[in-house]
Parts: sequence; structure tokens; C-alpha cells
Amino acid sequence: MENVIDDIVESARYGELEELQSIINSNPITLLFAKDKYGNTPLHMASANGHVEIVEFIIEKFKSLEQRDDVINTQNESGNTSLHWSALNGHEKVVKLLVTNGADIKIKNQAGKTAIYEAQQNNHEKIVEFILSNDKSTENEKNID
Repeated sequence: MENVIDDIVESARYGELEELQSIINSNPITLLFAKDKYGNTPLHMASANGHVEIVEFIIEKFKSLEQRDDVINTQNESGNTSLHWSALNGHEKVVKLLVTNGADIKIKNQAGKTAIYEAQQNNHEKIVEFILSNDKSTENEKNID
């Protein structure tokens, strides 16, 4: 089973959608929850590398599961989520997919940084603007004033 988990994580990392689909079609969907030795899920790997089609595939597979938000917001050993990695690396389409499908923009990694901070530090201003424009807590605070 460990080899299957490695294959799933590696397929997501390298953008091998057909390989990933083949593995998932012949194994339990719950293997998409699998983590590598650093706590990274297939969604982490696909998000970090900007593989939009794989992120879409994984999100679509989770739509029927109750744990969907848990998967999207899973933190690795460093506390990074898929959103942290996609924001850090400037993958705007992936960031949009994650946020519109329930990624929590407030989660901090072990260094105390949010995905917005990671995007700002790497000059990904469009990502910062998108995340801020989708921050529901800011809207609520504006309505209180």
C-alpha cells in the first residue's frame, strides 16, 4: 500500500493526471487523503506545482465526501496547506480553485504565516488581491462599522 501512496503523491506532483486517475479508479478514493513522509497530500503537490487539472480532479472527487474541507485545509508537518504552497509559488488559477472550494485563508503555518503573507513576500499581488477580495471576515467587519 505504501507504494500506491507514493505513486499517488508523485503523480500529483509531476502533473500525471491519467496516471492519478488510473490509480484512484482501481483503489479507494480515500487514498487521496494519503500523506508522504512530510505530511504532504496529493493536493499539496498538485497545488505547489500549479497542476490545475489535477487540483480540479481531486476537488471533484472530494465533493461527495463530508471531509472535503478537511482535505482542502490539511496542513503538512510545517503547517502549510495547499493554499500556502500555491500562493507562495504564484499559481493564481490553483489559488482561485482552492479558495472558491473552501480553503481557509486564515490558517497559519508553523512560522505563523498565512497564504496571503506567502504571496506578498513573493510579489504575487494578483493572488493577494484575490484572496483579500474573498475574505468573508473582512466583509463582516466592514458591515459592523
